[in-house]
Amino acid sequence: MKPLIGITTSFEDGKYRLDHAYVNAVKDADGQSVLMPLVGTVEEAAQLCDQIHGLIIPGGPGIVVGMLGSLPAQLQAVNPERWESDNLILDTAVERNLPILGICYGMQLLCVRAGGSLYADVEKQVDAASVHSEKRGAQNHPVAIVPGSHLARIWESDLGMVNSRHFQAVRDAGTNYSVSARGADGVIEAIERTDGTHIGVQFHPERMRLKSLFRNLIRQAREYRDAARRAALT
Repeated sequence: MKPLIGITTSFEDGKYRLDHAYVNAVKDADGQSVLMPLVGTVEEAAQLCDQIHGLIIPGGPGIVVGMLGSLPAQLQAVNPERWESDNLILDTAVERNLPILGICYGMQLLCVRAGGSLYADVEKQVDAASVHSEKRGAQNHPVAIVPGSHLARIWESDLGMVNSRHFQAVRDAGTNYSVSARGADGVIEAIERTDGTHIGVQFHPERMRLKSLFRNLIRQAREYRDAARRAALT
């Protein structure tokens, strides 16, 4: 049986939305996606997280908690219902020590929940910052991977090209997280928890066919599932 990977969803105009690229990326890495609806209680979050072996928090709108500055006009603040749900699911996943991959908004959520902070509009708040949003004409750009990081072992390189699809950016990674990649302009492009169970990336690997991040998540999810089965037998 393939490991089950929960993917949180956006909620707009009364409809759940998720780019199918995330589902394809999980499938290509030999996992099975479980799309997670909004939850409103700890109990609902626990019921969902009991069914999965790993979690993806995908891209989304702007996060205002822990934010320095004001959101640009092109970026809406996250729906309050989604924010509450994502926090409940993340708290439950952390409590269960589920492996987590945070993508763009998902990385920023990991950051602020760990006490870190965000730039509201990195291009306007960081001197010499490059353009980071496709809506402003950004192109793919290189990132430098921190040697010895968990991401470096996953990536198998210290330099790579990534896409640019964000206005906000991490300013401080937060407690128990470290920076694992930066752009040439110094902007943080990836963070990771010190034990390697959480990886957060500012770019969108599901749009790059970057399989290594998803394969790592599936490997961790399989180990989590197998450990849980062994514990149930003792």
